[in-house]
Amino acid sequence: MKKALVFAVFFFLIFLRVSFAQIQYYGVESYIAGKRSYNRITITFPEPREEFIFTIKGRIENLAAKTIGESIDCKEKISGITLVSCKLNLTKDRRTIEVYFETEDFVKSLDSKFIFTADLSLGEEISSAFVSVKLPEGMALISEDIPGRILPENSSILSDGRHIIITWKMDEISKTQPLIFQVIYEPISQQAFFIPTFYLISFSIGIFIISFLIFYFFYLKKPKELVLSVLDDFEKKVLNCIIEAGGEVKQKRIVNETNLSKAKVSRIVKNLEKRGLIEVKRLGRTNLLKLVKKKLEL
Repeated sequence: MKKALVFAVFFFLIFLRVSFAQIQYYGVESYIAGKRSYNRITITFPEPREEFIFTIKGRIENLAAKTIGESIDCKEKISGITLVSCKLNLTKDRRTIEVYFETEDFVKSLDSKFIFTADLSLGEEISSAFVSVKLPEGMALISEDIPGRILPENSSILSDGRHIIITWKMDEISKTQPLIFQVIYEPISQQAFFIPTFYLISFSIGIFIISFLIFYFFYLKKPKELVLSVLDDFEKKVLNCIIEAGGEVKQKRIVNETNLSKAKVSRIVKNLEKRGLIEVKRLGRTNLLKLVKKKLEL
């Protein structure tokens, strides 16, 4: 009896935490060009709202906002920091907004180095957050032994071939937890030093061979394992169901086979669709989920 009561209280607390989460998803993409950063904020609310107010530490320009199919009326009030107030017209099927703005207050220069610092705190409970910062072309991160190179430290460093991209993924963020991100970088030329031509050529050949091997084994040989490695357990479970069904399955069947709630499966399906791994088509009272084979081979 005591064990049953403990389990009941435990699941009740979990239910409360999920039910009262104020932000379901919070995404920020910042692209730095010179001393200016171009920013897109994506927010998904668990329930429709009529208004959303947040602050940005700095002066912003070219503010714009939209949701699916229509623009949103957002106004800014600047006084050292910027207060953004948005009038929303959301529904249960349309709970995601995107806010765009530019600013020169996120990037500061110090000698030959540059420091990107953005306080992206919302002061609300957030279920899931993803933040990315793309450095300008020709820029590289400073040496790893310099404190504060990347904050928070639990980040991933990627490259699209021309830009270095730093990303953070976080879950269950409390309203009091600060979301302050910092990246220190410098021109690639600052990191250059004299290397004899023979060693430079040898190093370049070595990098080419290693890059080719990584591309071959991870992208050509194991596309499925590579994609699954960046998904959480629930996302893997749903994706595997689609794969085992031959690449196409009704969402209702996913609910039955995984024993997950309809709401949980819906959130996972939206995440997989955002990643470009599946296509979602309406089919009667359910959805038809189809694997994108270009992204994931069966």
